[in-house]
Amino acid sequence: MGIAHWDDGASDDDLAQAAGAVAVSVRRFELAPGEHVELPQRRTEDVLFVVEGGGEGFRSGDCVVYRAPHNAATLRAGEGGLTALLFATPAEPPPFHPGTSEPPRTINVAEADSAYEGDAGRWVLLARQAGAQHAGVNYGHLEAGHDGAPPHCHSADEELFVFLEGQATFELWPSPLSVLEEKAERESIEVRAGHVVSRPPSTGISHSLRAGDPGVSFLVYGTRRPNDVCYYPRSNKIYWRGLGLITRLEPLRYDDGEPED
Repeated sequence: MGIAHWDDGASDDDLAQAAGAVAVSVRRFELAPGEHVELPQRRTEDVLFVVEGGGEGFRSGDCVVYRAPHNAATLRAGEGGLTALLFATPAEPPPFHPGTSEPPRTINVAEADSAYEGDAGRWVLLARQAGAQHAGVNYGHLEAGHDGAPPHCHSADEELFVFLEGQATFELWPSPLSVLEEKAERESIEVRAGHVVSRPPSTGISHSLRAGDPGVSFLVYGTRRPNDVCYYPRSNKIYWRGLGLITRLEPLRYDDGEPED
């Protein structure tokens, strides 16, 4: 598991790459009152999340989706300063796109619909509600002792966790083959506010998350590739997401059923 902390590097570091990401990016902007910065101009689909503060056209909790392609955007802090995260995935406009720039779309986490809200906390498919097509930025809050998504890993999708408040335990589940052949065991890693955790595709190592005593709030950025296959080791399920099919398979050794020499 790749991990970095936003206090450990330079202000302009790519935190995703520092954490070992393969094809996604996240940068953190901290602006003093009245300060401004022009965001990188790219042909990617970018997602901005305002962590705290506000400014010209922005307030805390805003999620802004800049679809591909888009014009250059300026981030300008108000009287209280502004802290924001900018995520990007390498998604180009489709071949027959007319080339005109897409206008940004904004939704605030406080006003967005929840996919889940209850005793365990809250889960919001945030960027999707603002029109994101190629990736998602989801907001999660877990109360103390509660688990997030079931342990899982992806074949094609890449995930990136950014922890905003509190602390949690990341649990890593080895692949069934490594359990059979190497007797691999689960690992646990403690994370806190400011940590960025990268989960690249095709590692075969599943992950799960449990909130610590104060609870935890975080963002999950993930690509949305139609050929992705998701595996759930605890329940031994396989999910072909593009087909809408969930089934179970039997884990076997590589040479199971093959004739001996």
